[in-house]
Amino acid sequence: MSRHMQIDIRVIPFYEKPFSRQFPNIANILEDASYTEPLKKEVSLYLLVDYLASLSNDPQVPSITREKISPHVQRLLDLKETARSQLLSRNLNELDQSLYRMEDLFEDMEDSL
Repeated sequence: MSRHMQIDIRVIPFYEKPFSRQFPNIANILEDASYTEPLKKEVSLYLLVDYLASLSNDPQVPSITREKISPHVQRLLDLKETARSQLLSRNLNELDQSLYRMEDLFEDMEDSL
């Protein structure tokens, strides 16, 4: 490793319009459950998976809400783990494909809510 430089490969958010307009149903669920931090920060979908996982396990969140998102959350968690492995091993082409699949899962979730 260089003494004065580092390589930085990370997933950052990119939304053509604000997240809450791109995914209004998911945003409403987050707001209703008082999970507003990811909305304020406009985190990447990659990081949002962790918030949704917490929400789906939070006993303070109504069970109807948890039941709506739980099937999606498990698939997102599995895909995030795959993407994380690809990110850490610098398999960027495979990571890119996993991130596309993650976007598709978020769109499926949005449509089903």
